[in-house]
Amino acid sequence: MSTSNRFAAHTAAQHGVARQARTASMAALLLAALATAIPDCGLAQQLVLTVDVGKTTFFEDEPIYLLVRLQNVGTDTAWVSFFNLLSPAVTLFVSRGHGTPVPVPKPIEDRAVRPSWRGESFSPGASVLNTVVLQDIMGDDQDIAEHLFAHHLSPDDYELRVEFNAHLGVPRATPLKVAAAPIVFRIRKRTPVEESEVRELEAMRQMGWDTTRIAGYPRAAAYKSVLIQWVERRLSGQPDDPFLPFLLYNGLYGVGAILARQIQEGKVSRFDPDTSEVVSRLRLAVIGRNKVSTAGAHLVQALSARHPDQLAVLAVELGTTPSGEMARYQVEQNQHAQQFKNQPPR
Repeated sequence: MSTSNRFAAHTAAQHGVARQARTASMAALLLAALATAIPDCGLAQQLVLTVDVGKTTFFEDEPIYLLVRLQNVGTDTAWVSFFNLLSPAVTLFVSRGHGTPVPVPKPIEDRAVRPSWRGESFSPGASVLNTVVLQDIMGDDQDIAEHLFAHHLSPDDYELRVEFNAHLGVPRATPLKVAAAPIVFRIRKRTPVEESEVRELEAMRQMGWDTTRIAGYPRAAAYKSVLIQWVERRLSGQPDDPFLPFLLYNGLYGVGAILARQIQEGKVSRFDPDTSEVVSRLRLAVIGRNKVSTAGAHLVQALSARHPDQLAVLAVELGTTPSGEMARYQVEQNQHAQQFKNQPPR
């Protein structure tokens, strides 16, 4: 993969019945966790890992929003390696067709820890949530300057498995791996209408790499304003378009090498989507339309620490939906970060 592709992929990835049936399902999960995932922690400490992509069928180059969730359903605090989709402790196994492996060249997030580190504290009842667009971290390599994603998933049937090496790097801990139940989904060929939309978005995306100038002004500088205008029109006419969460998150941060260089050199003013009232309004509207999906949770993740007031409201308004759960998790993370910041130096 080229340097620009790795940078774009890493940037986008940084920034998813009846009561008796539910009870039986949870009991099965707990038994599986006890049997396979907790060799040295006792019955009171149980980790459950789940993954979700929201639906079972996608068209080619439709963004697939993966939501992973790690839960401590036990009664004791667990000490684990840090958990997110870019952690070296999290491994994704993907196959298509009749078991053909799919490349997973995801970026890896390195973290420095103190000598006294004994693992990340994971309290009883706590959850950790993280989302990513699958095509940012897996699939066949392609030129991000020409396409929406750094990787391509061709039409086929897919199986995805996720595994967490919970004690990776944790001092004096017995190896402990937690696996989520595999999920399957299908990618179909695009319809003519879908083909037209993908080509239109790819042309817009290519603006970030465009070196031409119009009346002395770099064409790449218009990328974000064109993107926002497109989103506004689409939200009005087709509010459930699957690209909207992607554009308002990944699309606003992966700006393209040419535009990024011009911003760095001061030739183009820097646009911060996290402080834009227009972007904030659009994000909240799209989250409202997608609150029950992994796509909505992905866009809530984009709000991050820059909008604690919005996250607190969403945590209440969105209830038990994936988006509401992500909002509550982000609120908790912000509170922990603030508490750590306020601690006196040792």
